[in-house]
Amino acid sequence: MRISMRRILLAWMLGVAAVGQAVAGDPPTAQPVIGTAAQSALPGQPLSVLFVGNSYTFYNDLPQMVRQMSVEAAQPRPLQVRDVTFGGASLQAHWQRGEVQKVIASQHWDYVVIQDFSTMPVDDPDLTREYVRHVAAAARKAGAQPILYLTWARKAKPAMQDQLDSVYTELANETHALLAPVGQAWKRALAVSPQPNLFIEDGSHPSYAGSYLAASVFYSLIYGVQPPAPSAEQLVKLDHTKPGDLQGYAWSSIQAQDLALRTVPQELRSLPVTATR
Repeated sequence: MRISMRRILLAWMLGVAAVGQAVAGDPPTAQPVIGTAAQSALPGQPLSVLFVGNSYTFYNDLPQMVRQMSVEAAQPRPLQVRDVTFGGASLQAHWQRGEVQKVIASQHWDYVVIQDFSTMPVDDPDLTREYVRHVAAAARKAGAQPILYLTWARKAKPAMQDQLDSVYTELANETHALLAPVGQAWKRALAVSPQPNLFIEDGSHPSYAGSYLAASVFYSLIYGVQPPAPSAEQLVKLDHTKPGDLQGYAWSSIQAQDLALRTVPQELRSLPVTATR
């Protein structure tokens, strides 16, 4: 009986030790990455967006304007934004400086918005192609979904819009990026009479209304609905331009795109929120 009890006690002790070793030896769970089943859209978890570009991005603080729309709409996953920008920047200049690569690799991003110098796709489209590919590949490597920022034509050169559309659309298809058709929304807006005042005096940079139209495109692309009604402060800055019209141009431009260019990956989709007008 004593031997039997000792064997039972020894077996129990060895069993406890084995379980402890198995638990202690299990490797830590790998962090989920974009595109895996482990990545989930948790309510309240912000969508992180990095904007790479120049003054077409930082005029009127476009990234913060888009973020504010997500907050005012009470989106379950509001935006958290940052930008890497400087005046006159091309993607080539960004890449050669090296900061954009460091920022992309510094944390998890859900989206990386990519904008080249405004005339580069017209003057040297091969250079745009080369550096969009570099930045999009860096974004993919970091687990982010690239968004190409299709910009607008200069006021004095409206015909350049066709080349901008062609180069950015081609690259979006090639890199499997989403396409923010801001330039196409501007073209729709400028086709009406009277025209909204989208440019400042230089005929290149955006007025507040121009940036609001751009922000409406990004918001509608990311969330799949039109933006919320603007605040009283925004209405003053829009200077009699009807925000509902601008939102409509943004929405129509997105809906006119191929489905692949406007379909947000499943893991980045927010819970549905009805747009308020």
